[in-house]
Amino acid sequence: MVSPTSEEDTRKVQTAVIGQAESDWPVFLPYDHDDFDRFMRGRTRDDFYCGVLLGGCGKKLTPKRYTEKKCHFAHRPPVHCRRTETGEASADHLYIGQALRRWLLRQGYQDAEVTYLDPGSLHGGAVEVRFGQGRSRLIRVQLARLSLREGQETRKRLADRHTHVHWAYGPYCGLSHNEVDAAGHAIRISCRTKGETREVYIGTQYSDNSLAWSALTECRLSNEGIITPRLDAEPPVGSTSPPAPTPVAFPLAPGTIAFTAATELPAPPPDSDGTPVRLYEADLQPLGSAVVRARITLPHAHPAPPPHQLHVIYSSAHLLPLTEAAPSEPAWLIRADGASPLPQQTDSRWPDLCPASQPSESPAPTPTTTEPPTAALRRLPLGEAETLRVFRSKLELVARARGIVNWETLVSHAGATPADITPEERVRLLIAVDHPRADGKPVLSALVKPALAPDAPAPYFADILAGLGWRYDLSEAKVVEIWERERRTAYALAESTPAWQQPSAGLSEAKTGTAPGLNEVRIVARFREHLELVARGHGIIKWSTLLKKQHISPSTLSDEDRVRLLAAVDRSYVPGRRMLSALVKADGQTPGPAPFFGDVLTELGWTPDAATPTVEAAWRAAVDRAYARGAQTVTVTPTTPAEEDRVRWGKLGTTKAAVVVAVRRALIDAARRQVCVGWHTLAAAAGLKPTDLTARAREAILVSVDSPPTYGVLLSSLVVASEHTPVPYFDAILKRLGRPHGLRPIELGQLRKTEQARAFAAFSAAADTADDPKERT
Repeated sequence: MVSPTSEEDTRKVQTAVIGQAESDWPVFLPYDHDDFDRFMRGRTRDDFYCGVLLGGCGKKLTPKRYTEKKCHFAHRPPVHCRRTETGEASADHLYIGQALRRWLLRQGYQDAEVTYLDPGSLHGGAVEVRFGQGRSRLIRVQLARLSLREGQETRKRLADRHTHVHWAYGPYCGLSHNEVDAAGHAIRISCRTKGETREVYIGTQYSDNSLAWSALTECRLSNEGIITPRLDAEPPVGSTSPPAPTPVAFPLAPGTIAFTAATELPAPPPDSDGTPVRLYEADLQPLGSAVVRARITLPHAHPAPPPHQLHVIYSSAHLLPLTEAAPSEPAWLIRADGASPLPQQTDSRWPDLCPASQPSESPAPTPTTTEPPTAALRRLPLGEAETLRVFRSKLELVARARGIVNWETLVSHAGATPADITPEERVRLLIAVDHPRADGKPVLSALVKPALAPDAPAPYFADILAGLGWRYDLSEAKVVEIWERERRTAYALAESTPAWQQPSAGLSEAKTGTAPGLNEVRIVARFREHLELVARGHGIIKWSTLLKKQHISPSTLSDEDRVRLLAAVDRSYVPGRRMLSALVKADGQTPGPAPFFGDVLTELGWTPDAATPTVEAAWRAAVDRAYARGAQTVTVTPTTPAEEDRVRWGKLGTTKAAVVVAVRRALIDAARRQVCVGWHTLAAAAGLKPTDLTARAREAILVSVDSPPTYGVLLSSLVVASEHTPVPYFDAILKRLGRPHGLRPIELGQLRKTEQARAFAAFSAAADTADDPKERT
C-alpha cells in the first residue's frame, strides 16, 4: 500500500457517503461486477465522497468496476487522505446510527439525536443516540475497545446526565462479558452485508457465550433497554417473582384537556421510567365533557402551573385510574410531559373552567413616565393571530438573508412597540411562532436577539426551548449548541438550493420523517406542472431531464421511487383518463413506452381491456389523451352551486369523490409528516390546478374529507392559505360539520392549532413489521 498522501492511491475503499462530504448517509460498494451494475443504476460517478465521518478527506471518490478483481472506490489524484478504515465494515457506525434513528421513530420517538464519537477510528469509535423527553434517555453503542476502567468511568459519567442509559456492544469492544456478569445478559450489535447495504442485527449474549441474533426491526424498546425476541421469549434465569402488571394507561390527544386551580401535593415516587415528577390536584375538563377534580403529574423541572391561570396539555399525556383512591379523593391521574398557560382567563372550548382572580400581593407601584404599568399596556394592534403570521413571515425573510433580527425590529413589523409586550408574553408569542415542534423543522426564534446584544442566544431562548418541549434545566453550553444548530437549519432550508439536494437516503426515508427536507408531495406537484408543459408541446421528456428540471440528483432516487412518483402524478387513475407519466422515457431507449411504464400502470391498478390490451396500446392511448388535453385551455364559467357539482367535475375529467379521496390521502400524508399544506399541494394530488377549484368547491371538498372525521380529528385544520395563514372558510367548515362555530378570531386560531396537534398525534409514524428470519449462532 502506498502512502495516503501520495499522488497515486491503490487503497481499495469499499464505503463512502452520498450527498456531501459531511453527510452521515453511508453506501457500500459491492465487490461483484454484476452487483456493481445494480448499485450504479440511477447514480453517477460524482455522487460519492470520502466522508468526514468516515475519517476521510471529504474529497470525491470514483467507483471502479472490475471483472477480474473486487470492485471498489478510489480517490482522485492528487491524494491527501489519511483515512485508515476502508473495508466492508468501515461505515458500520453510520449504518448503526441511521438504523437506530429509524427504529426509535417507529417506537414513537421523533426527536432522536445521533452523535458519532471518534468516527474513522479503529472499529468506528462509539455511537450515542439521545431521545425521549428533553433527550434524557441514551443508547450507547460501544464499538471501539475500552479498558475496564474507561468503561466504568464512561458508564458513571453518562448515568449522572441521563435518566436511562442503554448499552450495546460491538464485536471488538471487549466489555460485553462484564455486562453479562452484572446483568445476566448483554446486548450485542453487528452489521451484515445484504445486497448493496449493511443491515443492523441485535444479539443477546449469555454467560455460556451463546448469542441469539435478530434484526433490529424485530426488537422493541423498554425502560430496561433494547428487548430482543429472545429476551421476550425467555425471561432471565433467577427471576422468582412474576413481573409487575402493566398499569392501564389511555393515551390522550394533545390539546383536548385544560385545567386550572392546581395545587401541589407531596412529592410522589418517580415516574415509571425513573423521571422525577411533581404531583398536582386540579379542576380538569376534557373537550365536550364536564369538569372533574383529578390529579396531574408534570416533570420535576416543569414550572409550577399558577392556580389563577388556564392551562392546556399540548404534550404527550396518558390517563390512569387511581384504583386505590379513597372515595373522597380524585379517581383519575393524568401523566403529562408539559402544559402551556393560555393568555385569557376563559376559553369557549372549556366553558366550565373559571380560574380565580390573581391575588394582589402588594399595591402596584405608582407608574412613572418611563415605565408604564402592565395594566396600561396596549393590546396587540394586529391581534395575536395576525401578529404571529407577521413574525413567521419576517423570520423566514431573515433566514433567507442568513441574518439575525432584533426583537425590537421584529415587533415593529407588527405595528407594536417593545413596551406593548411583557417579557412573559414575548416568550409565549415566540413559542407560538414555532409551535408545534416537528422533526427537521427549524426553531425560527433562534434568529431573534435583543438590540445591541451580540449574535448569541437571547437570554430568553432557553425558556422558548422549554416551551417547545426541551428540558427546562439545559446547560448554557447545550442551549448554545441548540441555538447554533437551529440557526443553521433555518438558513439551509431557506436557501435557494432545493432542500432535496441535502444529504438524504432517498424518498423512502422522507416518508418516515427522517429526511424532512424532502417533500414528496411538492415534488409530485412540480413533476405534474412540468409534464403539462411537455404535453402542450407534444413532446416526450427523459426521466433524468425531468429530475434535473427540479434540481434533484438522479442518484437520490431508486427505481421504486421513480415508479411511485410517476404513479402519484396520475392519481387517481380511471380508465380513459389522461396519463402524464406516459410522457416520460428512459435515457437512450427506443421509441415506445418506457421500460418502467408497465410498473406505473400496475401501481395505478390498470388492467388490460378491449381498447388497451397491451402496455404499448395503453401507452399510445395515454399519450394521445395527454396531447389532446395539453392543447386545450379549460375555461371555467360561473355556475350556480347546484350546477357546480353536476357539471364542473366532468369538465375537469374527474369526479368529486375522486378528488375527496386524493385530498384526504394528501392530508393524511401531511399529518404523518407533521406539516400543514396549501391548495397547490392538494389540487396537485388530485391531478388538478388550484385555479380549477373555487373557494366554495374547496370548502365542500374539506367538509367531505371530514365527514366522518378520520380517527376523530379534523384533517381540514391542516389546510392553510398563502404565507401559512388560516383559510377563510374554516369556520364555515366547522358549522357544516356540526362543530362549535362563530368563534372570535383568536378562539378560532386556538381551536385550529388544537385540531392540528390532534391530527399530528393521531397519524404519528407507526412501526413497520420486519420479515427478516431470525438466526442463532
